[in-house]
Amino acid sequence: MKKTILTTLILGALIVSCGNNGKKATTEEAKEVTETKVETTVTYTNISDGSNLDWRASHLAGTSPRFGKISLQSGSFSANNNELTNGKVAIEMSSLTVTSFPEGDEKNTDLANHLKSADFFDVEKNPVATFEITKVEKASGDFSNTITGNLTIMGISKSITFNANVNVSDNGVSIKSEDFSVDRKDWNLNYHAEGTEGVPVDYLIADDIGFTINVSVSK
Repeated sequence: MKKTILTTLILGALIVSCGNNGKKATTEEAKEVTETKVETTVTYTNISDGSNLDWRASHLAGTSPRFGKISLQSGSFSANNNELTNGKVAIEMSSLTVTSFPEGDEKNTDLANHLKSADFFDVEKNPVATFEITKVEKASGDFSNTITGNLTIMGISKSITFNANVNVSDNGVSIKSEDFSVDRKDWNLNYHAEGTEGVPVDYLIADDIGFTINVSVSK
């Protein structure tokens, strides 16, 4: 009995220590997109080269966390009176890279290829994911705004809400989100998910996958 309790406690500690991929975003069914456009609306469509999506994932067995970047293919944002109202970015899934291993390590290529395979994002059939804003609200504290939008991965759309610092000027829009996470199973990313029957714990992967959005767009 004592051994069973100890094993349970150890497994729980591993899950807590390895599943910290960011603050859990509110996830709901996809919402309708309403475009706010008036005479004073300014649209920005030139996305900067440094715009990207940072991703984070972890195993339940206590192995090192995995992380990397995905480039943003394109973006379009609208603002009224220097307030962000609408926006959409296209996420180039084929650009996914792994940076959690030293440069030149074959584990980088192996993991990137696996994540692009049909086990995960199935990039060949789904080369682009998107995020489209449905609501922007003022926030207080460390972040200027709370953003809600539809995240579409492999044809599945879910509404997510997270905090971000948004800066709008005459020249452009920049958004830097908090580190947030979502449950990958909401997008049918079920490979070796927590509790998968018949898969040893060493091969189980945390359900939470973390993201940080960093995008700048000019006119």
